[in-house]
Amino acid sequence: MTSPRTLPAPAPHPAAPGPVSVLLGDADARRTAVVLSPVMPHWDSGAFIEQVAGAFLGTGHRVLVHDTVSLLREGDDLARLTERWADVLRRGGPVDVLVGNALGGAVVQGLLDRPWTHGSDVVVLSGPTVADHELNTKLESIARAVDEQGLAEAVRLKDELVLGTARPAGPPAPYDGTAPDTARAAFRLAAGMRLLHDVDLADRVRAFPGRLLHVYGAESRLVRRAHLAAAAHHRCVEVPDAGMRPHSDRPELTRALLTRFLEEEGT
Repeated sequence: MTSPRTLPAPAPHPAAPGPVSVLLGDADARRTAVVLSPVMPHWDSGAFIEQVAGAFLGTGHRVLVHDTVSLLREGDDLARLTERWADVLRRGGPVDVLVGNALGGAVVQGLLDRPWTHGSDVVVLSGPTVADHELNTKLESIARAVDEQGLAEAVRLKDELVLGTARPAGPPAPYDGTAPDTARAAFRLAAGMRLLHDVDLADRVRAFPGRLLHVYGAESRLVRRAHLAAAAHHRCVEVPDAGMRPHSDRPELTRALLTRFLEEEGT
């Protein structure tokens, strides 16, 4: 796996922070895959996607991974965050494959009414198109845990829900409340969860004329098939024995799914 490289931030949108990004692969590759991350309290420099990044690198893409929450400001809703990412991505040049995971997947789906996305292939990894009462309640439970019980407990609850029933949660997250950026991490997690409350992007997803692949885990306790919308020419693939992160729970299977999708009809 190519080591990630931190990129200089593009000129920021007026009154908005600049995006935090890393590049995987050859900067001069002729194709570009853009990946928008899930909510995470601390940016992991693109590690969340590295186990399946070979699907993109192997089909001739450079992979530009963005920290979705890096553009989030106090008071934003999903529409405002999506518009901010639209400005950044549109100025960045052609995108051959547009990928989003969880919150990043919702932002990607929110972009699909823009004509400049219609030439892109789209991959959504456990990204909700619509939120029902059950999903709203679980997301709010994580956000409320940040407010009432602290970051460490909120991360523990998030991991419990994200991992699903296929495998037990790992050791407690190493957040003890003493890190200097704990307040920012808490904001990222709580605000990021609440952005998805009552999300409904079904109309723009079903109207998207291009190729789109939803990938989700059969054992997820958060985003399930009921939370996805697709047109007849789109695909939804359930990954067995995987939770909210099929790309890390079943990386070989997920990588094969992505490679097959990218190789179909060429990208």
